[in-house]
Amino acid sequence: MEQIFEIQTRKTEKPAYFSGNAEMGISRGDYCIVEFTQGLQDHGRVYNIVPKTEQKEKQVISGQILRKVNEQDLLIIQENERLKHEAFRICHGKIGELKLPMKLIDVSYSFDRTVVTFYYWATGRVDFRKLVKELAVIFNCRIEMRQIGLRDEARIKDGYGICGQRICCARFLRDFEPITMKLVKTQNLPLDMSKISGLCGRLMCCLIYESKMYEDEKEKK
Repeated sequence: MEQIFEIQTRKTEKPAYFSGNAEMGISRGDYCIVEFTQGLQDHGRVYNIVPKTEQKEKQVISGQILRKVNEQDLLIIQENERLKHEAFRICHGKIGELKLPMKLIDVSYSFDRTVVTFYYWATGRVDFRKLVKELAVIFNCRIEMRQIGLRDEARIKDGYGICGQRICCARFLRDFEPITMKLVKTQNLPLDMSKISGLCGRLMCCLIYESKMYEDEKEKK
């Protein structure tokens, strides 16, 4: 019987829907090898299994699950992790040579090594066409450049907040909601940025968790 699985393949990207056979015995939290409709193969972690009763027509299926990750797959994934450090070094050097106004954050190899994705941060648009051409010659595969925000950078690098817990964006948050100073004032928190900012330098995502309770209490008064 076919099932729909919600799988996250990249830290900075939302989970996508993949079809798979229930007989594969895949559970939430398992790692799988998936194939996108374009033919690209990658690995990802099962975030959720969508019951038939909850499947919606609007759910776009991005591809299919090929199998659960096996020992051979793990060796390839580990090798890709090793290769990405060298790719980071090379790209970082090229960015310096070309004097591009961008900060390289992370590198990711697709499971089949047909695509290398470089994640970067910049204040505006960057003309990286020459950079992509030079990288394509070096790596002999498709090169993708993805501009990400400061909150995405924190999610990739991970770490611990002032609460002593792993930062929410790396642990469980799927989407970033707008966090404003209004939330700080509603909760009567000190306007000390060092106490209300996360590792990304932006207002902490957790400020939104209790905001509804504070708003409800104010309405009662």
